[in-house]
Amino acid sequence: MSSTTLPMILNQVPTWVWGLLLALIVLGLSQARDRWVSAARLRRMPLAFLAFSAWSTVGAFGWQALTVLGFLAGLSATRQLVMASGWPGAARHDAARDAYFVPGSWAPLAVMMGIFALKFLMGMTLAMSPQLAQQAGVVLGASALNGALGSLFLARSRNLMARCAPAA
Repeated sequence: MSSTTLPMILNQVPTWVWGLLLALIVLGLSQARDRWVSAARLRRMPLAFLAFSAWSTVGAFGWQALTVLGFLAGLSATRQLVMASGWPGAARHDAARDAYFVPGSWAPLAVMMGIFALKFLMGMTLAMSPQLAQQAGVVLGASALNGALGSLFLARSRNLMARCAPAA
């Protein structure tokens, strides 16, 4: 890629994409500090990121067996790893507030940037080499990575709520 190609490519990116990137950075930075979160928010945000990753995957490769298989494999692997890791470690539930304490972490920002970068790079790559969308390894690998990244927040929330379940 020549030095003039990258600026030409970046000039073709719609303005809303940079707005989305900025919003994700702000949201990711907010995750770096300790906070109390409602159960509803613990469910909504992960579902939004999972939906974004699924949309990104299907948008790139369509509804095909390898797309679904890869996405589900990534999702399953992430769930198992996060459940085994205990992430987030110092979480707890406060019944009086009906809220969960979520310790601050830079990991959510990294995950958000990973999801954005994967979507961006897949779009750029497939625009320049559309034939890659027909290669099984590319479809399976990108779909699995999207499934893994997209489900990290869902796995973390499930982990947190399972370990900190309010007393019945």
